[in-house]
Amino acid sequence: MITVSEIMSDQVIKLTSTDTVLTAKEIMRTEGIRHIPIVDDHSLPIGLITQRDILRVQDSDLAANNIPAIDEKSVLVEQIMTRKIASVNPGDSLRSAGIRMQKNKYGCLPVIEQNQLVGIITDTDFVGVAIDLIEQMELHEDF
Repeated sequence: MITVSEIMSDQVIKLTSTDTVLTAKEIMRTEGIRHIPIVDDHSLPIGLITQRDILRVQDSDLAANNIPAIDEKSVLVEQIMTRKIASVNPGDSLRSAGIRMQKNKYGCLPVIEQNQLVGIITDTDFVGVAIDLIEQMELHEDF
């Protein structure tokens, strides 16, 4: 059985609820990521902010709905983050994590062990696995 720990990213960028939306947006842009777990002072996950969350509150979307634009420098992550997050354990099967993500249309799952954030697994990680499997299948077809 392949486990979540075998493909998860264990170098997780995280924020606290008092960080600003601008900070989250800049980190996503510079790091090339779309999901940032939000943790408390003890590294316990309390939420998740995604690129979609940020896009939802940006000027273009808001102006179209006649809602005043927000100031990304003063709006805190806690005001727009998703609070109810699904998670997995490092030892969970990769198959079950993938099914869960696909069924619920999650872009990522934080990986939690003993109430601590130890990693994150994303849809991009699954694409990488799929590419590796396809390459292996193509190699075997040549024989």
